[in-house]
Amino acid sequence: MTDNATDKGAADTRGRRHRRWRVSAALGLTAVLAGGGIAALRTTGSPASEASEPAAAVASHTGRLTLEESREASRIAIDAATRPGTAKDRQRTRRDTGGGERNAAGGPGAEPLDTRRPPRAKSASSATDSRAEVQLYDYASDTLITRLVDRRSKKVLDSSRRHGVQPPPTLAEAREAVKVILADRRLGPGMRESYASQTGKRLTSPTQLRLQSMSFLGSRAKGVDGARKVSRCGEHRCVQLFVRIPGGKWIDTSRIVIDLSARRAAVIGL
Repeated sequence: MTDNATDKGAADTRGRRHRRWRVSAALGLTAVLAGGGIAALRTTGSPASEASEPAAAVASHTGRLTLEESREASRIAIDAATRPGTAKDRQRTRRDTGGGERNAAGGPGAEPLDTRRPPRAKSASSATDSRAEVQLYDYASDTLITRLVDRRSKKVLDSSRRHGVQPPPTLAEAREAVKVILADRRLGPGMRESYASQTGKRLTSPTQLRLQSMSFLGSRAKGVDGARKVSRCGEHRCVQLFVRIPGGKWIDTSRIVIDLSARRAAVIGL
């Protein structure tokens, strides 16, 4: 078949649209979706460079707490909606969520994203060393919560909520996204097949995979086929995954957007 000017113009237009959202281009991933659905999630060659650890975790901050301090601060922040002495926050939570805060798996309590030691003035008392700033995501209301807690008194000192703010996903959220794909009758079989063909084993848990992820906003899909399916991303908590079989190749999921708030996956760009 010979090309003509019209064919070339259409191809250029499609190319520009696809470049807007192909965030995985730097990884050297190839498209695997065909037709009106997905035949299978193929494995592809290794990218130009490999990360030694999953990059799904939120970037580190200065003044980071120890692991134990972080866990303790997160527990205090998550329990804030039900602990005595936080009536105002409980009232706000009931209004926003219609019940209580929820994590990525749908369980009680907001999803912990990050903890950090807040900035402290030189003149401040050493008592402020027991303070921690905790970032949570409430899937019941699609709200980013920031709580300042005191680990010594086990109290929440301040709390704020913001809608439409989407920090990088955590590894726990990336694993929940894999569960959504595996539960999808169109996409799950392809991911399992790719894993089995490389390892000779069954894929039963996200922990069997090396994961990288990033937040996805619906605005990135503007002009792309299927954009309507992900139009609420940004208001909802949505992610894109980059999946590698340990010691093996990448499974190309670059056209799949997982809406963790709605627990569904969408294929875009076909």
